[in-house]
Amino acid sequence: MNLPYSAKWLLATLVCGSFILMSCGLSLASLPSQTSQPSAATSQAQFDGVVSLTTELRGISDRLREKRSNVELAELRDSLPKEWTVATPEGSYKISTDSLRGQLTAGSQEMAKAWADNMARELASYAANRPPGDANARAELDHILAGSEFGAVHPPNAWDLFRQRLAAWVERLLLRLFGGLMRYPIGGQILFWLIVVACVGFIAMWVFRYMISRDRMDTLPPGQVVTASRTWQEWIRAARDAAGRNDFREAVHSAYWAAITRLESLGAVPKDRSMTPREYLRMVAQSSQSELLVPASRNYREPLSALTVCLEQIWYANRGAGSEDYREALRQLEAMGCQLE
Repeated sequence: MNLPYSAKWLLATLVCGSFILMSCGLSLASLPSQTSQPSAATSQAQFDGVVSLTTELRGISDRLREKRSNVELAELRDSLPKEWTVATPEGSYKISTDSLRGQLTAGSQEMAKAWADNMARELASYAANRPPGDANARAELDHILAGSEFGAVHPPNAWDLFRQRLAAWVERLLLRLFGGLMRYPIGGQILFWLIVVACVGFIAMWVFRYMISRDRMDTLPPGQVVTASRTWQEWIRAARDAAGRNDFREAVHSAYWAAITRLESLGAVPKDRSMTPREYLRMVAQSSQSELLVPASRNYREPLSALTVCLEQIWYANRGAGSEDYREALRQLEAMGCQLE
């Protein structure tokens, strides 16, 4: 087919253009989709330890120290991952770079540099404050706790738990009994004073019983224990010796026992030195009334009664004794038939 020259030229141009368009289409189809979305390699970056991430941040800060164009800031932004993953002994942490990439996109070079510097300082502070690992830390702690100052520290045993439960039960019981008194102040005050009066009365009663049960009679000194071997004459001599020393208290005491020994020798009273002065006096009074043990012509009750009263006042009541008391005791002895000369 014979075509004009111009038509041949147009046909050749169309064929060449179609071939070129087909080649370009195949090339574009073979390109990876990196421009449409970031690959998995740029979505995050792994760092083994805080030090490596700190070094990365300081490198970014150094690149931002000098004035950069928007194209260079865009290149730096595109080189950053979406987040950094850093592994530490406590665990793995993720740090987002959205703030840094946003500042680079807006062209805020100074704010981006400040962000990188601040993050680097925070990571460096974390690494500096973290205590170094010590494999013997547990053994050292056990050694410290084994000291004597920690010997009483132990978990509560069965007895401790029982005491705690008992104390809690008593506390609940008291709250249940006296908790309602808060609504009645006057009743609470009355109950309080009743308890106080009861406590004081109990203490007073205990003191009174203690006082009345005491033997207020002075015991004889060790050197003045009554012996049964003395006669009434020896007792009179002991009374005179005491009076010669101006010890009229002992003189009256010896005169009384001279009278008791005189009655024992007459059979008016038994030889029982465990009897009290009032028991001697009561026995003599009964003997005088019955007239069985002593002759009726002898009345020993009145002189013995006077000697007993004098003895009780001077010896047991600790009243001061004088020469007149001693002479009165001698007159009573004479009334009982004791020969003083």
